[in-house]
Amino acid sequence: MTSSPYILESCRGVKPPGCPRALAVPGEFAAGIEGLLSRAPLPEAFATLGRAPRHHERFRLSLCACANGCARPHVADLGLVAAVDLVVDGEACTGCGACAAVCPDGAIAMVDGVAVVDRERCLGCGHCVAACGTGALAAGPVAFRALLGGRLGRRPRLGLELRERLDPASALELAGRCLEACASGLRPGLRFGDLVFPSDRPTGLPGLPAWVRP
Repeated sequence: MTSSPYILESCRGVKPPGCPRALAVPGEFAAGIEGLLSRAPLPEAFATLGRAPRHHERFRLSLCACANGCARPHVADLGLVAAVDLVVDGEACTGCGACAAVCPDGAIAMVDGVAVVDRERCLGCGHCVAACGTGALAAGPVAFRALLGGRLGRRPRLGLELRERLDPASALELAGRCLEACASGLRPGLRFGDLVFPSDRPTGLPGLPAWVRP
């Protein structure tokens, strides 16, 4: 068996020459993800399979440098999407509306002449920061949105997005826990999403397996 049971798919913004829409994903983070995948053990049930794992049996991690998601993080077993949190300086804001005009998600409104960010709608792409002419908008450090259990195939499903954004260290730790779950729980014909959403869990029941959380 020569094929790895793990696949890393990255958008072109993660590595040189880059992408004009990409956020600055730390090089050590991308290297850390690659290292985790290279060291991840073979799932126990695959060790005696006698063949390479089929494509749908392999764990796919998608790493994207912006919310456009060119590497399809929403249908990956684990999708990590770079994002930034925004800080508005109300004193510096002139209410020009340039930030709201460029926001592709309609996440910024002008309230009493000051930009207000809807945190539920904002995907952290940072376009508004580049459009602000007064420096009233600032971006925090790059963090990651995390989506788990996405899949294509006969029964496609979008990954479930964690509510909180993860700093690089926490995102690496989550990836490590996902790989540990794969090593102990994957079986031929079983998808990673089946570990995230077990069939014996009633539809719509909130919550995730304990290993998802630190």
